[in-house]
Amino acid sequence: MEKKILGALLLILLLFGSSGCTRPQASPTPQATPIPQTQSTMITPSNDTYQAELLNNPPTPLNASENQAVPILYYHSVMQDNGNELRMPPKEFDNQMAYLKNKGFQSISLDQLYQATYNGGALPIKPFVITFDDGYLDNYTTAFPILAKYEFTATVFMVTSYINGEGYMSWHQLKELVANGWEIEGHTTSHPYLTRINYSTLLSELNSSKELLEKELGRPANFFAYPYGDLNDNVVQSLKDTGYMMAVTTERGWADVKADAWRVQRIYCFASMGMNEFTRRMQNPKY
Repeated sequence: MEKKILGALLLILLLFGSSGCTRPQASPTPQATPIPQTQSTMITPSNDTYQAELLNNPPTPLNASENQAVPILYYHSVMQDNGNELRMPPKEFDNQMAYLKNKGFQSISLDQLYQATYNGGALPIKPFVITFDDGYLDNYTTAFPILAKYEFTATVFMVTSYINGEGYMSWHQLKELVANGWEIEGHTTSHPYLTRINYSTLLSELNSSKELLEKELGRPANFFAYPYGDLNDNVVQSLKDTGYMMAVTTERGWADVKADAWRVQRIYCFASMGMNEFTRRMQNPKY
């Protein structure tokens, strides 16, 4: 009997592995230049590995009230550009997505998160959200096929004056993302510091960008990301007046939308963070 029990325990360990990680030094806030973390070696799990795990642990719906804190990842660019912390190397991005798939995470939209929080919708047992700020071209050329491989979708907070510009996505590409389950949401017209502009300019930045996205994409733009994480009570009220339903910040932590739908926290992902730091942030809601 003891041999059978030991054998069962060994089988479980082989199937699921260990989730423990070495805790690195605290990383900086998104506005600061990140301090390089020690890079860890990550072996991308095979399709068979995470398919076996998902078969043994199929995700089940969970009411939002039982799972309030949800990790919202935020990136800018997925591109190899040594020394630029805003550009996540594609290999690192792929490794991160493979880790999430292997651990049974399922990507959800911001609309799903909002509906589950306020209208009684259901979430998967391990939900998370992927977001990209600004609308870089590589979100389409590089991130899109990687996410499709893992059956994930994402949200792009698009600066509307950047659309069709060099290094940024076109309307055609944005429409293709929407057709594949992505969300394209508000990030102003010209990416200003919102607390430093006058009221009429603020309203124009919010209204014109929202209206243009809705007109061209044929769907509501209900969610917003503050450029530079810059906000105050006046900016929040202007967002409400414009018709937005929720806004995300650059403040660190998992999202508890129930606590404040206008100051939703996110997990900053930067080029040199390494897998140890990435996994730590996905395991600790108050990292």
